Amino acid sequence: MNEKINNVPIEEEGIDYKAILMRFWAKRKYILYVCGAFAALGLLVAIFQRPVYTSTCTFVPLSSSSKASTSSLSSLAAMAGINLGDMSAGESLSPLIYPQILGSVEFNKELMRVPLHFEDYDEPVSLYDLATDPQYRRFTVGGVFKLIKKYTIGLPFVILNAIRGEQPDIVVSGGEEKKISAFTKDEYKVYESLSKMLSLTVEKKDGYLTLSAKSSEALVAAELCQGALNLMQKYISDFKHNQAKDNLAYLQARSNETRDVYIAKQMELAQYVDSNRGAQTATSETRREQLSSEYNLAFALYTEVSKQLLQAELKVKNDTPVLSAVKPVDVPMKKSNSRMKTLFVWVFFGIVVSLGSVLGLDWLKKHEVKYPFSKPARLKSFYEEWE
Repeated sequence: MNEKINNVPIEEEGIDYKAILMRFWAKRKYILYVCGAFAALGLLVAIFQRPVYTSTCTFVPLSSSSKASTSSLSSLAAMAGINLGDMSAGESLSPLIYPQILGSVEFNKELMRVPLHFEDYDEPVSLYDLATDPQYRRFTVGGVFKLIKKYTIGLPFVILNAIRGEQPDIVVSGGEEKKISAFTKDEYKVYESLSKMLSLTVEKKDGYLTLSAKSSEALVAAELCQGALNLMQKYISDFKHNQAKDNLAYLQARSNETRDVYIAKQMELAQYVDSNRGAQTATSETRREQLSSEYNLAFALYTEVSKQLLQAELKVKNDTPVLSAVKPVDVPMKKSNSRMKTLFVWVFFGIVVSLGSVLGLDWLKKHEVKYPFSKPARLKSFYEEWE
């Protein structure tokens, strides 16, 4: 037994798809009108759509590890009763740290002030100046849309902000060592745009990272990608440099400690030898061998720590890059977006909306759904016209 919903039969086992297709054919004019409206809107968006170029760079973080040597040194120190801790900590930096650096306040404040070469200007301009300096403001379709949106949909927020008054920028006081980073209002607006232009993909399995930058100009995209890579190199280098300095200070203290132990064992052995000259007892020989072993162990430990101290001094002075570019930054030649793709998306969306609305309106008519504030006569007229 079949039921009908506006000429669309529903079988007991399921929906009759053939009847649905016949219903779509019956409403083909309506479907064509809706698809045509979406196609026209998509064509308008595609015409005024700005091109997007994407510049990418693939790199791997360089790391050095001396875990094996430091572990043997720690074992040697443990025999002498000295705790060296984990001197190999911090040698390698997790790739998951890099996205955190990309999203940090200080990183973005520096990046938004990197000069870029735009086609409309003879001199390089930073993104911050481009967004805040009145001399660089220009007419764009996107800017008009934002202005219309601000004073239509966003009008209540404009009125609310006017009532509240202008909010002052955040000012953070404190010493240099306890400085807290914060964006100003203008910087935060630029940061929101910058976060949409930059992205970082971490490939945990293969151990490499891909940095991407998008812009409406190919050269700007490449310069922004290179600027972000250079800043990341600087931040990682500073971080490792500070780690190396802390490690150097720690090793210097341990070197002084092992030196004092070595000198004490040396003097203890010398005093015992001087006070037991000519003694041939087994006890004296055993004690002498014991002191000699302690002296040799203290000397070996002091020598190894001195070597580690020398390596730490070299690391502090080392300026080797910490990032190796597998695929360097280049200027993209092709756009990453397409007007045809935009038009296709809008047409596809129009097809989905038109077909869905046919089924939806049929369902509303069958159930005679009434909405609040709808006049019964107007609703009845609509249902009668929808065949």
